[in-house]
Amino acid sequence: MNRYFRAIGLSERVTVSGMQTLINKVLSEPVYRAYTTNSDKTLLAEFRTEYGKGFGVSVVGEFDDDDKFRYSYCYPYVTSDIISTEQQVTIEPRLSDDMFAGVCDDLKVGTTIIFRLQNVIDCVKDSESIGRNVADLTGKTCMLAALSTEGTIMLPVAKTPKDIQIGRRKMANRTRLMRKAMNGDDDAMQDLTMQDMDTYAAISHQLQTQDVYTIVDTYFMPFGVECDLYSVMGEIEECEKVVNNVTDESLYRLLVDCNNLRFVVQINSKDLFGVPAVGRRFKGIVWMQGSAVFSDNTNEDYGDSADAADASDKSDMPGEDSGNQSKDSDDTEKL
Repeated sequence: MNRYFRAIGLSERVTVSGMQTLINKVLSEPVYRAYTTNSDKTLLAEFRTEYGKGFGVSVVGEFDDDDKFRYSYCYPYVTSDIISTEQQVTIEPRLSDDMFAGVCDDLKVGTTIIFRLQNVIDCVKDSESIGRNVADLTGKTCMLAALSTEGTIMLPVAKTPKDIQIGRRKMANRTRLMRKAMNGDDDAMQDLTMQDMDTYAAISHQLQTQDVYTIVDTYFMPFGVECDLYSVMGEIEECEKVVNNVTDESLYRLLVDCNNLRFVVQINSKDLFGVPAVGRRFKGIVWMQGSAVFSDNTNEDYGDSADAADASDKSDMPGEDSGNQSKDSDDTEKL
Protein backbone atom coordinates (compact mmCIF):
# COMPACT_ATOMS: atom_id res chain seq x y z
CA MET A 1 0.00 0.00 0.00
CA ASN A 2 1.14 3.54 -0.70
CA ARG A 3 2.27 4.80 2.70
CA TYR A 4 1.25 8.33 1.83
CA PHE A 5 -2.41 7.46 2.37
CA ARG A 6 -1.63 8.61 5.94
CA ALA A 7 -1.22 12.15 4.65
CA ILE A 8 -4.88 12.32 3.55
CA GLY A 9 -6.20 10.91 6.83
CA LEU A 10 -6.21 7.16 6.10
CA SER A 11 -3.62 6.18 8.70
CA GLU A 12 -4.95 2.69 9.39
CA ARG A 13 -3.10 0.13 7.29
CA VAL A 14 -5.37 -1.17 4.52
CA THR A 15 -5.42 -4.88 3.68
CA VAL A 16 -5.75 -6.23 0.13
CA SER A 17 -9.50 -6.62 0.55
CA GLY A 18 -9.67 -3.19 2.16
CA MET A 19 -7.87 -1.68 -0.81
CA GLN A 20 -10.41 -3.26 -3.15
CA THR A 21 -13.20 -1.75 -1.04
CA LEU A 22 -11.50 1.64 -1.26
CA ILE A 23 -11.24 1.39 -5.06
CA ASN A 24 -14.87 0.33 -5.32
CA LYS A 25 -15.87 3.38 -3.29
CA VAL A 26 -13.96 5.67 -5.66
CA LEU A 27 -15.64 4.10 -8.70
CA SER A 28 -19.13 4.18 -7.22
CA GLU A 29 -19.00 7.69 -5.72
CA PRO A 30 -16.67 9.78 -7.89
CA VAL A 31 -16.67 13.56 -7.72
CA TYR A 32 -14.54 13.67 -10.84
CA ARG A 33 -14.30 11.51 -13.97
CA ALA A 34 -12.20 11.87 -17.10
CA TYR A 35 -11.97 9.77 -20.25
CA THR A 36 -9.92 9.70 -23.42
CA THR A 37 -8.65 7.21 -25.99
CA ASN A 38 -4.98 6.57 -26.67
CA SER A 39 -3.19 5.62 -29.88
CA ASP A 40 -4.22 1.97 -29.40
CA LYS A 41 -7.89 3.03 -29.33
CA THR A 42 -8.09 1.99 -25.68
CA LEU A 43 -10.42 4.00 -23.49
CA LEU A 44 -8.48 5.34 -20.52
CA ALA A 45 -10.31 6.64 -17.48
CA GLU A 46 -9.62 8.31 -14.16
CA PHE A 47 -11.99 8.46 -11.20
CA ARG A 48 -11.56 10.56 -8.08
CA THR A 49 -13.31 10.81 -4.77
CA GLU A 50 -12.61 13.52 -2.21
CA TYR A 51 -12.03 13.06 1.51
CA GLY A 52 -11.79 16.79 2.02
CA LYS A 53 -11.23 20.02 0.11
CA GLY A 54 -8.47 19.43 -2.42
CA PHE A 55 -7.42 15.91 -1.43
CA GLY A 56 -8.63 12.35 -1.88
CA VAL A 57 -8.00 9.13 -3.78
CA SER A 58 -7.56 8.68 -7.54
CA VAL A 59 -8.00 5.47 -9.54
CA VAL A 60 -6.64 5.22 -13.10
CA GLY A 61 -7.24 2.37 -15.52
CA GLU A 62 -8.78 1.36 -18.82
CA PHE A 63 -11.81 -0.38 -20.26
CA ASP A 64 -11.36 -3.77 -21.88
CA ASP A 65 -13.13 -5.17 -24.95
CA ASP A 66 -16.09 -6.20 -22.78
CA ASP A 67 -16.57 -2.64 -21.50
CA LYS A 68 -15.29 -3.60 -18.06
CA PHE A 69 -13.07 -1.18 -16.16
CA ARG A 70 -9.71 -2.60 -15.09
CA TYR A 71 -7.78 -0.33 -12.76
CA SER A 72 -4.03 0.06 -13.19
CA TYR A 73 -3.12 1.95 -10.04
CA CYS A 74 -4.60 3.86 -7.13
CA TYR A 75 -2.92 6.66 -5.20
CA PRO A 76 -3.67 9.47 -2.72
CA TYR A 77 -3.53 12.99 -4.10
CA VAL A 78 -3.55 16.61 -3.01
CA THR A 79 -4.13 19.46 -5.45
CA SER A 80 -2.93 23.03 -5.64
CA ASP A 81 -4.03 26.10 -7.58
CA ILE A 82 -0.73 27.93 -7.03
CA ILE A 83 1.56 28.12 -10.06
CA SER A 84 4.88 26.86 -8.71
CA THR A 85 7.06 27.40 -11.77
CA GLU A 86 6.76 28.78 -15.27
CA GLN A 87 9.71 26.78 -16.57
CA GLN A 88 9.15 24.26 -19.35
CA VAL A 89 7.79 20.90 -18.17
CA THR A 90 8.56 17.72 -20.11
CA ILE A 91 6.62 14.48 -19.74
CA GLU A 92 8.30 11.12 -19.25
CA PRO A 93 6.36 7.81 -19.41
CA ARG A 94 6.93 5.45 -16.50
CA LEU A 95 6.73 1.65 -16.44
CA SER A 96 2.96 1.62 -16.80
CA ASP A 97 1.52 2.89 -20.09
CA ASP A 98 -0.89 5.22 -18.28
CA MET A 99 1.52 6.57 -15.65
CA PHE A 100 3.69 9.63 -16.29
CA ALA A 101 6.20 11.86 -14.53
CA GLY A 102 6.67 15.58 -15.02
CA VAL A 103 10.25 16.86 -15.28
CA CYS A 104 11.20 20.50 -14.81
CA ASP A 105 14.61 22.19 -14.56
CA ASP A 106 13.82 25.08 -12.24
CA LEU A 107 16.74 27.44 -11.71
CA LYS A 108 15.41 28.61 -8.35
CA VAL A 109 16.18 25.32 -6.61
CA GLY A 110 19.16 24.36 -8.74
CA THR A 111 18.02 20.79 -9.33
CA THR A 112 15.69 18.91 -11.64
CA ILE A 113 12.19 18.58 -10.19
CA ILE A 114 10.50 15.25 -10.93
CA PHE A 115 6.90 14.75 -9.84
CA ARG A 116 3.97 12.37 -10.28
CA LEU A 117 1.78 13.81 -13.01
CA GLN A 118 -1.81 14.10 -11.80
CA ASN A 119 -3.64 15.19 -14.95
CA VAL A 120 -2.83 12.05 -16.93
CA ILE A 121 -5.98 12.23 -19.06
CA ASP A 122 -5.20 15.81 -20.13
CA CYS A 123 -1.71 14.66 -21.07
CA VAL A 124 -2.90 11.79 -23.28
CA LYS A 125 -5.72 13.86 -24.76
CA ASP A 126 -3.40 16.69 -25.79
CA SER A 127 -0.89 14.29 -27.33
CA GLU A 128 -3.58 12.56 -29.37
CA SER A 129 -5.10 15.86 -30.53
CA ILE A 130 -1.81 16.94 -32.12
CA GLY A 131 -0.81 13.47 -33.30
CA ARG A 132 2.37 13.25 -31.24
CA ASN A 133 3.77 10.99 -28.55
CA VAL A 134 3.26 11.91 -24.94
CA ALA A 135 7.03 12.26 -24.51
CA ASP A 136 6.97 15.06 -27.12
CA LEU A 137 4.63 17.21 -25.02
CA THR A 138 5.93 20.23 -23.13
CA GLY A 139 3.99 22.03 -20.43
CA LYS A 140 3.99 25.79 -19.98
CA THR A 141 3.58 25.86 -16.20
CA CYS A 142 2.91 23.44 -13.37
CA MET A 143 1.23 23.49 -9.98
CA LEU A 144 3.05 21.39 -7.42
CA ALA A 145 1.68 19.77 -4.28
CA ALA A 146 3.21 17.21 -1.96
CA LEU A 147 2.23 14.64 0.66
CA SER A 148 4.40 14.01 3.71
CA THR A 149 4.54 11.36 6.42
CA GLU A 150 7.24 12.98 8.55
CA GLY A 151 7.86 16.63 9.27
CA THR A 152 9.20 19.06 11.84
CA ILE A 153 8.34 22.67 12.52
CA MET A 154 11.35 24.92 13.05
CA LEU A 155 11.63 28.53 14.16
CA PRO A 156 12.54 31.06 11.48
CA VAL A 157 15.93 32.68 11.03
CA ALA A 158 15.96 36.27 12.31
CA LYS A 159 16.24 38.64 9.35
CA THR A 160 16.01 42.38 8.91
CA PRO A 161 14.27 43.90 5.87
CA LYS A 162 17.75 44.68 4.54
CA ASP A 163 18.78 41.02 4.86
CA ILE A 164 15.68 39.95 2.93
CA GLN A 165 16.39 42.48 0.16
CA ILE A 166 20.02 41.34 -0.13
CA GLY A 167 18.93 37.69 -0.26
CA ARG A 168 16.49 38.38 -3.08
CA ARG A 169 19.15 40.28 -5.01
CA LYS A 170 21.62 37.41 -4.64
CA MET A 171 19.00 34.88 -5.72
CA ALA A 172 18.11 36.93 -8.81
CA ASN A 173 21.79 37.27 -9.71
CA ARG A 174 22.43 33.54 -9.29
CA THR A 175 19.37 32.67 -11.40
CA ARG A 176 20.63 34.99 -14.13
CA LEU A 177 24.07 33.36 -14.08
CA MET A 178 22.61 29.86 -14.16
CA ARG A 179 20.49 30.76 -17.16
CA LYS A 180 23.57 32.04 -18.97
CA ALA A 181 25.57 28.97 -17.97
CA MET A 182 22.87 26.70 -19.41
CA ASN A 183 23.27 28.56 -22.69
CA GLY A 184 27.01 27.87 -22.73
CA ASP A 185 28.42 31.10 -21.23
CA ASP A 186 31.90 30.22 -19.89
CA ASP A 187 32.18 33.39 -17.80
CA ALA A 188 28.90 32.59 -16.05
CA MET A 189 30.09 29.07 -15.30
CA GLN A 190 33.28 30.45 -13.79
CA ASP A 191 31.35 32.99 -11.69
CA LEU A 192 29.06 30.25 -10.36
CA THR A 193 32.04 28.06 -9.48
CA MET A 194 33.68 30.92 -7.57
CA GLN A 195 30.43 31.68 -5.74
CA ASP A 196 30.08 28.03 -4.69
CA MET A 197 33.66 27.97 -3.42
CA ASP A 198 33.15 31.18 -1.44
CA THR A 199 29.89 29.85 0.01
CA TYR A 200 31.53 26.58 1.05
CA ALA A 201 34.39 28.42 2.77
CA ALA A 202 32.03 30.78 4.59
CA ILE A 203 29.74 27.99 5.80
CA SER A 204 32.68 25.85 6.95
CA HIS A 205 33.89 28.77 9.08
CA GLN A 206 30.43 29.57 10.49
CA LEU A 207 29.69 25.94 11.41
CA GLN A 208 32.40 26.10 14.06
CA THR A 209 30.27 28.44 16.18
CA GLN A 210 26.72 28.27 14.75
CA ASP A 211 24.03 25.67 14.20
CA VAL A 212 23.57 24.59 10.59
CA TYR A 213 19.87 25.58 10.57
CA THR A 214 20.72 29.16 11.46
CA ILE A 215 22.95 29.31 8.39
CA VAL A 216 20.85 27.30 5.92
CA ASP A 217 17.47 28.98 5.61
CA THR A 218 15.85 26.66 3.04
CA TYR A 219 16.85 23.69 0.92
CA PHE A 220 15.39 21.33 -1.70
CA MET A 221 17.21 18.03 -2.26
CA PRO A 222 16.38 14.63 -3.81
CA PHE A 223 15.86 11.94 -1.18
CA GLY A 224 16.38 8.18 -1.41
CA VAL A 225 16.10 6.06 -4.54
CA GLU A 226 12.63 7.23 -5.61
CA CYS A 227 12.88 10.01 -8.17
CA ASP A 228 9.90 12.02 -6.84
CA LEU A 229 10.86 12.06 -3.14
CA TYR A 230 12.55 15.16 -1.75
CA SER A 231 13.96 16.42 1.52
CA VAL A 232 12.82 20.03 1.87
CA MET A 233 12.86 22.93 4.26
CA GLY A 234 11.02 26.15 3.57
CA GLU A 235 9.08 29.01 5.09
CA ILE A 236 5.38 28.51 5.79
CA GLU A 237 3.35 31.19 4.01
CA GLU A 238 -0.10 29.77 4.71
CA CYS A 239 -1.31 27.25 7.28
CA GLU A 240 -4.72 25.57 7.40
CA LYS A 241 -6.01 22.72 9.53
CA VAL A 242 -8.34 20.41 7.61
CA VAL A 243 -10.20 17.23 8.50
CA ASN A 244 -10.78 13.96 6.65
CA ASN A 245 -14.56 13.78 6.20
CA VAL A 246 -14.62 9.99 6.68
CA THR A 247 -12.08 9.24 9.42
CA ASP A 248 -12.18 12.65 11.19
CA GLU A 249 -8.38 12.67 11.32
CA SER A 250 -6.90 16.16 11.50
CA LEU A 251 -4.42 17.24 8.82
CA TYR A 252 -2.31 20.28 8.11
CA ARG A 253 -2.27 21.92 4.69
CA LEU A 254 0.73 24.22 4.34
CA LEU A 255 1.90 26.56 1.59
CA VAL A 256 5.69 26.36 1.69
CA ASP A 257 8.19 28.69 0.02
CA CYS A 258 11.45 26.86 -0.68
CA ASN A 259 14.01 29.02 -2.51
CA ASN A 260 11.10 30.92 -4.10
CA LEU A 261 9.52 27.64 -5.24
CA ARG A 262 6.01 27.64 -3.73
CA PHE A 263 4.06 24.42 -3.30
CA VAL A 264 1.42 22.88 -1.05
CA VAL A 265 2.37 20.29 1.57
CA GLN A 266 -0.23 18.16 3.36
CA ILE A 267 0.63 16.07 6.40
CA ASN A 268 -1.23 14.18 9.11
CA SER A 269 -1.10 16.01 12.44
CA LYS A 270 0.15 12.75 14.03
CA ASP A 271 3.25 12.87 11.82
CA LEU A 272 4.12 16.53 12.39
CA PHE A 273 6.41 17.48 15.29
CA GLY A 274 5.74 21.00 16.46
CA VAL A 275 3.02 23.58 15.90
CA PRO A 276 2.92 25.10 12.39
CA ALA A 277 2.40 28.82 11.96
CA VAL A 278 2.96 31.42 9.27
CA GLY A 279 6.59 32.52 9.32
CA ARG A 280 7.93 29.31 10.80
CA ARG A 281 9.72 26.69 8.72
CA PHE A 282 8.63 23.21 7.66
CA LYS A 283 11.31 20.53 7.37
CA GLY A 284 10.46 17.06 6.13
CA ILE A 285 10.36 14.38 3.44
CA VAL A 286 7.73 14.90 0.74
CA TRP A 287 6.30 12.96 -2.21
CA MET A 288 5.98 15.49 -5.01
CA GLN A 289 2.91 15.58 -7.26
CA GLY A 290 1.64 18.14 -9.70
CA SER A 291 -0.48 19.01 -12.70
CA ALA A 292 0.96 20.62 -15.83
CA VAL A 293 -0.67 23.11 -18.17
CA PHE A 294 -0.07 21.97 -21.75
CA SER A 295 -2.05 24.55 -23.73
CA ASP A 296 -4.02 27.75 -23.32
CA ASN A 297 -7.33 25.87 -23.08
CA THR A 298 -6.13 23.35 -20.51
CA ASN A 299 -7.82 23.86 -17.18
CA GLU A 300 -5.29 25.24 -14.70
CA ASP A 301 -7.38 23.94 -11.84
CA TYR A 302 -7.46 20.22 -12.45
CA GLY A 303 -10.67 20.00 -10.46
CA ASP A 304 -12.49 21.99 -13.15
CA SER A 305 -14.39 19.91 -15.72
CA ALA A 306 -16.15 20.36 -19.00
CA ASP A 307 -19.56 18.85 -18.26
CA ALA A 308 -21.46 17.54 -15.28
CA ALA A 309 -23.31 14.22 -15.19
CA ASP A 310 -24.82 11.78 -12.75
CA ALA A 311 -22.11 9.49 -11.40
CA SER A 312 -24.54 6.79 -10.39
CA ASP A 313 -25.48 6.26 -14.03
CA LYS A 314 -21.92 5.71 -15.24
CA SER A 315 -19.85 4.27 -12.39
CA ASP A 316 -19.16 0.52 -12.19
CA MET A 317 -17.19 -1.78 -9.95
CA PRO A 318 -14.08 -3.54 -11.24
CA GLY A 319 -15.11 -6.77 -12.89
CA GLU A 320 -18.74 -5.73 -13.29
CA ASP A 321 -20.38 -4.81 -16.58
CA SER A 322 -19.37 -1.29 -17.51
CA GLY A 323 -21.59 -0.96 -20.53
CA ASN A 324 -22.89 2.37 -19.30
CA GLN A 325 -19.42 3.86 -19.85
CA SER A 326 -19.48 4.89 -23.54
CA LYS A 327 -16.27 4.39 -25.51
CA ASP A 328 -17.19 7.37 -27.64
CA SER A 329 -16.78 9.65 -24.66
CA ASP A 330 -13.71 11.87 -24.57
CA ASP A 331 -14.88 14.27 -21.91
CA THR A 332 -13.88 15.37 -18.46
CA GLU A 333 -16.65 15.48 -15.93
CA LYS A 334 -17.06 16.88 -12.46
CA LEU A 335 -20.05 16.10 -10.32
